[in-house]
Amino acid sequence: MKTRIQKWWIMLTVLGVLLAACAPLAAPTPVERPMEVTPASAATPRFTDVTLTLIDNPEGQTEAKIALQKRCEEQTGIQLNVEVVPHEQVRAKLLAALSAKLPTYDLFYVDIIDLPQYAAAGYTYPLDQFVTQQMRADILPFAEKGVTYDGKWMGLPWKAEWMSFVYNKKMLQDAGYDHPPRTWDELIEMSITLKQKGIVKYPMVFSWGANYEQITVDYVMLVKSLGGELFDAQGNPIFNQGDGVKALQMMYDMMHVYEIVDPAAITLIGGGKRRDIMMAGQGAFVFLWGTPLLVMNNPEKSPRAGEFDIALAPAGPGGSYSVAGPMGWAISAYSRNPEAAWEFLQCIAGPEGEKFMFLQEGAPPGWKSVLEDPEVAMKLKEAGGDAMLQQATFLALRPALPYYSEWSAGVQKAVHEVLTKQKMPQQALDDLAIYTRELTAKYGQ
Repeated sequence: MKTRIQKWWIMLTVLGVLLAACAPLAAPTPVERPMEVTPASAATPRFTDVTLTLIDNPEGQTEAKIALQKRCEEQTGIQLNVEVVPHEQVRAKLLAALSAKLPTYDLFYVDIIDLPQYAAAGYTYPLDQFVTQQMRADILPFAEKGVTYDGKWMGLPWKAEWMSFVYNKKMLQDAGYDHPPRTWDELIEMSITLKQKGIVKYPMVFSWGANYEQITVDYVMLVKSLGGELFDAQGNPIFNQGDGVKALQMMYDMMHVYEIVDPAAITLIGGGKRRDIMMAGQGAFVFLWGTPLLVMNNPEKSPRAGEFDIALAPAGPGGSYSVAGPMGWAISAYSRNPEAAWEFLQCIAGPEGEKFMFLQEGAPPGWKSVLEDPEVAMKLKEAGGDAMLQQATFLALRPALPYYSEWSAGVQKAVHEVLTKQKMPQQALDDLAIYTRELTAKYGQ
């Protein structure tokens, strides 16, 4: 098992280097407010009169997450108020409060793609004065890239993850196959066979609901898998040429030509929903973040436990690519109680909290010490560890753009226009390229 853990470190270190190479240019450092640093763990809770507010979506408030939040309330004495809003409203409400410098939210999640914008704008409270040498030595390089910016710590890791390709091995066996699809062409062929034999109506599960980041993730993955690039060496958009157009055409074909993706995918949002579709026997293939097999093959949580496995992503001419996406927890720069927020943050996103979430839900940890834990090590095999490790060397990265959120919204709009038959792929991507050049000019790049 020690060898397995060492392999995790090696793979994640390699990924950390790749992420560093794609990091944005340094931006003005947020202004730090002086603060007295106190030890995080005290015998008696220090903040019994403090209430912190977190913004989250319904999918984020899982049974395990709620249990962890309550445990941290008991340990710290802090009361946590969770404002739950629809997934598509979280970012808008958060940014509205932060841009107005309001103390509405004390804690929030931050994705690696959003960290440059938030940190450069001064929205995240710098945590270097709190982060100990032990923590700096413990964090995985991959996870560190998701919570640091311009050399400063802006959060603690949460779900240091990438997508894995999950398949239903029983369905494939019933269809006469003894291996998962190794290429996209083979996936399409197998999916058509599964349909024809009545095993499953829509074998490939995607969630391409409007205004949903997963659309951009999947498009980026397919472009890379087909051997394409999104931008040239000078930063000019080239996704409206060659493989970029082929990738979008492929998304359309899987839904409307081969009919292996449910048309309802254009209204589906959430990785948990994709997983549930698979566990309900309504899909054979899916890309999922984290360590999904810990739930999907758990007899207490899944009616089809034992049917699922992980394989390397289907390959195109460019390789067997998936997508990386580490996240973190951050403290608002405008929180009235940043010291209390740090204490709560350590409880929920430190090694203890991450171990709890890994054992309960398979949420991938960002700490080496968690991977070394005997209970966690035993679970890694159940999580499809070897295949996941192999995938870690084939991960596409979304572009590090100062205007990423606006660009991604443009990608989502373009893909949705094609999937809903409003535009052809070439037209939609030509329009997106024009929009991208406008964003570049706007941000002075």
